[in-house]
Amino acid sequence: MGLNIDKLLGSIGMISSSGKLVYGEKLFDCIKQKKVKLVLTTSDMGKTQLKKINDKTNFYNIRVINNLFDSQQLNKAIGKSNIKSIGINDDNFVKLILKNIE
Repeated sequence: MGLNIDKLLGSIGMISSSGKLVYGEKLFDCIKQKKVKLVLTTSDMGKTQLKKINDKTNFYNIRVINNLFDSQQLNKAIGKSNIKSIGINDDNFVKLILKNIE
């Protein structure tokens, strides 16, 4: 099927509306507590932050997918500004995202 970016961003917007999306400093806390199931990062995220997220997700064995979209697309989808990474803490929404990616 392949990657459908519009459908993916629409799904992320729906997840955000349902309150199952985590971002900012809260994301790191949720990674440490293993409350997120999947982390997505943007293509224009800084190298230091990207390394920090990849290291944390690897250590806590949480799946991370990098560079699917840029921060402008993400921020438009979730109605926020300056967000570069998000975590999803619901199994069904993770399945929906993975279905849109694969």
